[in-house]
Amino acid sequence: MKTAKRLIVTILLAAVIATMLPVTASASGTIAWGAADINATGVRIRSGPGLTYDVLTHVNSGDVVVIIERSSSEWYKVNFHGTVGFISVPLLDRIRDAANFNAAGSISGSSVNMRERPNTSSSVLSTHASGTVMKIIGINAGWYKVEHGSQTGYVRSDFMNILSQNEASSAGIAIDSASSATRSLGQQIADYGVSLVGVRYVWAGNSTSGFDCSGFVTYVLKNFGISVTRQSAGMYRNNGTSINKSDLMPGDLVFFSRNGSNVSHVGIYVGDSKYVHSSSSGGVGVIVSSMNTSWASSTYFGAKRVI
Repeated sequence: MKTAKRLIVTILLAAVIATMLPVTASASGTIAWGAADINATGVRIRSGPGLTYDVLTHVNSGDVVVIIERSSSEWYKVNFHGTVGFISVPLLDRIRDAANFNAAGSISGSSVNMRERPNTSSSVLSTHASGTVMKIIGINAGWYKVEHGSQTGYVRSDFMNILSQNEASSAGIAIDSASSATRSLGQQIADYGVSLVGVRYVWAGNSTSGFDCSGFVTYVLKNFGISVTRQSAGMYRNNGTSINKSDLMPGDLVFFSRNGSNVSHVGIYVGDSKYVHSSSSGGVGVIVSSMNTSWASSTYFGAKRVI
């Protein structure tokens, strides 16, 4: 009897441990960590972490590469339009866990979910079979942001293979090759803010685990070497140059006040009368909103340019 009880306890314990382990058996690859910009022209992606390894391809200033592994302080394993290799760390700028970029990807697992946000607890938008090709428009903490049909969502990066540009073209997906070197700093700031859409709201948060409104803005600007006051009211008071609403450009900071006298909210203007911000309403988190909503119109307080 005691032996049987011990056996039952052992089986139950094994079952509990199994549920605690990450489920990766059906994933074909490694979860990509983040992204980085190339800071020089003609940078070599090599087959191994050293100068003696073969050159696989070249990338240029402003190109965005996906970081697969950060296994060395000198070389990072990366993926650029399907080419997987290694780049010397000093040739990378703005190493980060979220970024916008253009690529194409193919689903590599069976019954893979596209989710509303970059986490496994968010709603499933659709489920896709192996080989389904989607346009990748960014990466966010190990999840590719994708477009497929009329849907925009997230697929875990280890369930998707990035295709070469020729493969993307054959699949009918046009890849915009414009690099960050051709975009204004303000547009890069706006694009980076948008790449964080889906991160949840956390009071006093200032990381991709969760942001409040000013934590989100300071986090984005910090990635471009711009330091501002942490709180929104102080940010408005201490940083940047005041500009008219009619002169707003991507990357400008927009401020709002619930009582008309004290700043209570801040976001980043992205163009087309829209701004990206971390909203506490319903715990939504980072979203893109219109400047023309009744709330934004009635609470708009002013704007600052910090670049």
